[in-house]
Amino acid sequence: MNRKVVEPSEILTENDGTLRSDSLRANPWTRFLARMTDYFLFILALRAAHSIAWGPSPFGKWESIVPFEYFLWIPIEALFLWTWGKTPGKWFLNIDLWHGKKGCPDYLTALRRSFHVWFRGMGMVIPFLNAICMFVAFSRLKALQITTWDRDDHFQVTQKFVPTWKIVVSSLMAINVAGFYFVHW
Repeated sequence: MNRKVVEPSEILTENDGTLRSDSLRANPWTRFLARMTDYFLFILALRAAHSIAWGPSPFGKWESIVPFEYFLWIPIEALFLWTWGKTPGKWFLNIDLWHGKKGCPDYLTALRRSFHVWFRGMGMVIPFLNAICMFVAFSRLKALQITTWDRDDHFQVTQKFVPTWKIVVSSLMAINVAGFYFVHW
C-alpha cells in the first residue's frame, strides 16, 4: 500500500481550522522564477545605485568567484518575509509563504531561511556548485514536496493560479539574471 505520511506542520488551515482549498503546492519552476525575479529587481536597483552614487562595483576580483549581489539580498529578503510575508517575486507569481499559524516569520527565522536558500539551494551562486545544489533542491522538492530550508523552520509554500503573461515576464527577468551571471563570470 502506498501511503503518504503528512506531518502536522504540512497541513494548511484557515483561522477557523478548515483546510485552505484555493492554494496548491508551489511548483518548483514557479518558485525558481520568483527567486530570479527578486534577483533581477535587486541587481537592477543595486546597479542603478552603484552607477549613481559609487561608480564601479566595490568587490573587484572576488566577484567572479562568489557574486556578492546574491549574498547582499539575504537580509533584504528576510526583511520582506518578516514584514510582508513574501518577496516581490513571490507576490508577482502568487506564491504565499506561511510560518505556522502566524503567517509571517520573525526576522531571525526569515534570515535563517534566506541564508539556507542561498547556501543550500543556490550553492552560494558559485559556478557549477550552484547547478548541483539547484538540481538537488529541485529533485527533493519534486519528490518530497518540501525543501530542507522550509522543513527545518516549518514553512509552507503555496501558490494560486499564475497567468501566462506573468510567467513570460518572470522568464525574461530570469534570462537577464542568467545573462548577468554568465557575463559577470
